[in-house]
Amino acid sequence: MSLECLRADDIWDNSTFIQDIFDLIFCSKVVVVDFTGKNPNVMYETGIAHTLGKTVIPITQSIDDIPSDLGHHRALKYYPNEEGLRDLSNELYKRLKVIYNQNT
Repeated sequence: MSLECLRADDIWDNSTFIQDIFDLIFCSKVVVVDFTGKNPNVMYETGIAHTLGKTVIPITQSIDDIPSDLGHHRALKYYPNEEGLRDLSNELYKRLKVIYNQNT
């Protein structure tokens, strides 16, 4: 799809990590968030993305890891093995294709 996928770990543009995260979210059209493990940083970053009006695609290994106040969002569930990651890649591709076709 000729999209660029970045993580804040991939760049060092600012003096603080959170500013790099904010800048990436701010410039993004779509933000993929992995709720696996209930990482508080992911919850924070998801809040930033929602506040900025970004399209968020939640992924998770367990639906139980998605907070109840975000449970109304559809999420892609995946298994952390070769087949599961391949399926996730295919599902993400389909979802991104729909998102980008809606906005062209």
